Amino acid sequence: MAQKANVQPLHFAISDFEVLEHLEITVKVELGLINQAPPKKSLTVTEIAYHLSQRTGENWTSRRVNEMLENMKYQQKHYWQWEPTIKGKQFADFSSRVLKWSPEVINLILQQLPQQLRLAV
Repeated sequence: MAQKANVQPLHFAISDFEVLEHLEITVKVELGLINQAPPKKSLTVTEIAYHLSQRTGENWTSRRVNEMLENMKYQQKHYWQWEPTIKGKQFADFSSRVLKWSPEVINLILQQLPQQLRLAV
């Protein structure tokens, strides 16, 4: 099987589990959420929310995206307006009145979400 350069190993542990006979564990991890190609232009938080909703199946709003970007220390409020932080400037486009973001932030936000792992036993 060919190895991809960006593949990361998956580590998990099972505790307090008693095996009586034969146990088969199937692990299914859907990496499509993170590996999709992002759009090419800078995006508003509303557009980011749309893409996140499409990729996760969850309800994303511009408010939720702004809160995530703030929690990730990529932006902060200054006199009721969002401004990129030093950490966020590499992904921000502030050339217009509206703060826009590199499509890369979609994957950065997805990486912050808790991942669910289902085991079929």
